[in-house]
Amino acid sequence: MLKIDVFPHILPRPFFDRLMQVAPSGGLMVKRVQNIPVMIDIDRRFEVMDRHEGYAQVLTLAAPPLENVAGPDLSAELAQLANDEMAKLVEHYPDRFPGFVASLPMNNPAAAMREIDRAINQLGATGVQVFTNVNGQPLDRPEYLQLFEQMASIDLPVWMHPARTADFADYPGEKRSRYDIWWAFGWPYETAVAMARLLFSGPASAADSTSSANAPTIRTMRPHSVDSNNDPSTTSACSTEIRPSSAPPTR
Repeated sequence: MLKIDVFPHILPRPFFDRLMQVAPSGGLMVKRVQNIPVMIDIDRRFEVMDRHEGYAQVLTLAAPPLENVAGPDLSAELAQLANDEMAKLVEHYPDRFPGFVASLPMNNPAAAMREIDRAINQLGATGVQVFTNVNGQPLDRPEYLQLFEQMASIDLPVWMHPARTADFADYPGEKRSRYDIWWAFGWPYETAVAMARLLFSGPASAADSTSSANAPTIRTMRPHSVDSNNDPSTTSACSTEIRPSSAPPTR
């Protein structure tokens, strides 16, 4: 039986080399991901994949978020490079990689919209990946809503990856999170907040609608969410459709 993993991270070698040239050492997840060989070495990846019969992967770019390590112009360049390299892997190894998810330069909304069109219509991406916030800014800001409206119009999913580091302290009186709580419990919470904000404000505003009948249906994939066994430490890829009714009052 074919098993398709819809959220395996990768850092294609040409992209990784460029990332290491420009990324600050303290960028989100930079240190962690560069020490995981299967992220970068395609032969090591195949060794792991071959342990599981009938296993294939829809490729997604690993953290850090592009906007976390590069300015608006450079993040657009990095997005193009990452998507080009993932598309090449899909072309060269279609049995192993039946598809890929495009990354976007979210600190450059105009470039992000252009990359959606290029990655999907020219490269064949099966969806796009965003992080749950853009350098601390929520996804329901007006400049980002056009992205969700566009994805709803073409009926392709948005992969939503949590973005939170140990700098997000467990308590206001502390400077850093401890015991990896920032991701084990923080990532599911971060995802829930982003989803709730989109549900209550973003898609409805993007559709300029007062009725849920006219609001867009946005398909999302939510990795690192709580799985069906309520274990937040697992990597699950829950999917949902956002179709909002009227938003609750802001308090």
